[in-house]
Amino acid sequence: MLVRPELDALPEAPSMGGAKVSTEVRDYIQHLIMTGRLSAGDRLRVEHLADHLDLSVTPVREALVELFADGFVQRRPRRGYEVARLTRSGFEDRILVLAMVTGELAARAAGRITADETARLRELQQELTAHEDDNDRVGAERSAHHLHRTVNLAADSPELAWTAARFARYVPRYIGLEWTDRPKTCTYEHGSIIAALESGDAEGARAAMFEHLTQSRDMLSEDLARSGLWD
Repeated sequence: MLVRPELDALPEAPSMGGAKVSTEVRDYIQHLIMTGRLSAGDRLRVEHLADHLDLSVTPVREALVELFADGFVQRRPRRGYEVARLTRSGFEDRILVLAMVTGELAARAAGRITADETARLRELQQELTAHEDDNDRVGAERSAHHLHRTVNLAADSPELAWTAARFARYVPRYIGLEWTDRPKTCTYEHGSIIAALESGDAEGARAAMFEHLTQSRDMLSEDLARSGLWD
């Protein structure tokens, strides 16, 4: 059972003052689950979490509702929320769906993306490589996120982009971890994707994005296995 002394031992939460505080709370709790700070069966008391985060109970309750919908927590009669048991197959299936959706987004982007947008993709890839060379995993992850977001927006399909964003929630966000403890959330090479987009090759872009995400899934799944997340 998760009680307040254990909460006090958790890593310090980032400052939460954005427009959507419940989203920041959700990301933080999800991070604790995906990094093993919270384990399957741990009880999540709304009032204790709110006290730990120095927030009202409302954004915490909203965050737990979202985490329940995404399968990270479960509700027990008369017990409230508990951390759900995550499985490797469930994680891999969700990232497979993400690969399919982002592959379609890349295919659509190939017929719509502008020269300025492809130039921006090249810049982001250069930034990503520089961050990795400097052992700056935070910067590398940020550049990778912006690169994928640029492709998704170029596809001009809000519904598919929304679906991709939803399934991307299952990719851990390693808040506050040192470089050596922070696995890559994806492979950092996007050259084949960018080349296909530049040439307007829709099927090539689809295949390259799908391969990129499935390779990333396999790599991250192994990292999480080594961390002891899967049963």
